[in-house]
Amino acid sequence: MKDFFNKETLDNIKRFCAENKKYVGVAGVLVGLILILIVVVAGGNNGRQSNTEAGSQTEISVKDFEFEKDYTNDAKDDISTLLADYYKAYVGDDLDTLGKLATPMSDNEKSYIGVVSQYYESVNDITPYTKNGLKKGTYFVSVKNSIKFTGVDTQAPTLDFFYIETDKDGKLFINNVYSNFNRTYCENELDDDIMELISKYTASSEFADLHEGVQKAYEQAVGSDANLKTMLETTLTGAIKQWYTSSGIANLKKSDADTQTTEADTQQADDASQSGDQQTTDANAGQTADQQTTDANAGQTTDQQTTDTNAANQQTAEQPQAPAEYQVVTKDVVKVRDGASTDAKELGLLKEQVTLTAYGTEGDWTIVSYSAGTNGRAYIKTENLQTVGQ
Repeated sequence: MKDFFNKETLDNIKRFCAENKKYVGVAGVLVGLILILIVVVAGGNNGRQSNTEAGSQTEISVKDFEFEKDYTNDAKDDISTLLADYYKAYVGDDLDTLGKLATPMSDNEKSYIGVVSQYYESVNDITPYTKNGLKKGTYFVSVKNSIKFTGVDTQAPTLDFFYIETDKDGKLFINNVYSNFNRTYCENELDDDIMELISKYTASSEFADLHEGVQKAYEQAVGSDANLKTMLETTLTGAIKQWYTSSGIANLKKSDADTQTTEADTQQADDASQSGDQQTTDANAGQTADQQTTDANAGQTTDQQTTDTNAANQQTAEQPQAPAEYQVVTKDVVKVRDGASTDAKELGLLKEQVTLTAYGTEGDWTIVSYSAGTNGRAYIKTENLQTVGQ
């Protein structure tokens, strides 16, 4: 290489360029144009690739989005740690820690936790089932666990739900707007898109299978231990009723009802409000007891608003003589609702050939044992059930 670049060779190159200046210039321009073209094309391809990748993350609408069929292991360790810390703080009534893990958390929810947590001894066997959400870093998480109540030997199998997001620092947190508490009492506004995604999530066959397994385990546990049944249906429910009556939520609901009355029927509305407020107290207390304790919970994935039917069902459940129990089995995939109407809130889905305990009928609907319902009761269209033994 050194011999090639000697003085004689360089002189010959210079002389050639001088004698063929025109042709060398044209060749140089062509080479330059080719290099520029290569750079532009490469840059365009990279740009198109980047735009395509960005578009794939933003162009999917809530309507078109579908959850992956299987549960994912994405962020499994971080989610497990978050949930373990959450339950530990919940049982210990550690509101400062809870407020950092699950936000926002209202004063009413904090006071509610203060009431129910005194009956909790521990939350065990915490197992998350996660699906990725529409946006990167968001997760829809069902959590199987077992609640150990103070003074009760048998633990209550439960299925909880959380909507988990990632903050700007890359840290996971529970978006508490979609907790069962706020979906019940609506202190913070719920985003329609996220609620639609929650509905899609709970309509999946994977969720139905998960809920069915927990439901069977829950019914077996309650049926085998009278102390657990008393804790869930009497002790805890009574404490929550008392909390509700004295809470800011009860006062707010009464205030809202009062503002809707007119001067012409003020007295009549006041009388109805007193009666309706007591019914709402019973129904909401029973509903929240079921959501936060017995199934803390798959039923939480639905927006369980109290209806007149819920209140009537609560009154029926309080009658001295309980209705005769019998067994029914689902004939097909069925919807479970919190009232005897197609307009009532949907609590979940059950597959065919699922056996349930029934307590009679209300119109075209059968009342069944269902941990996500008010006082452990829910409704299924009678035509979709078959009585065992018939």
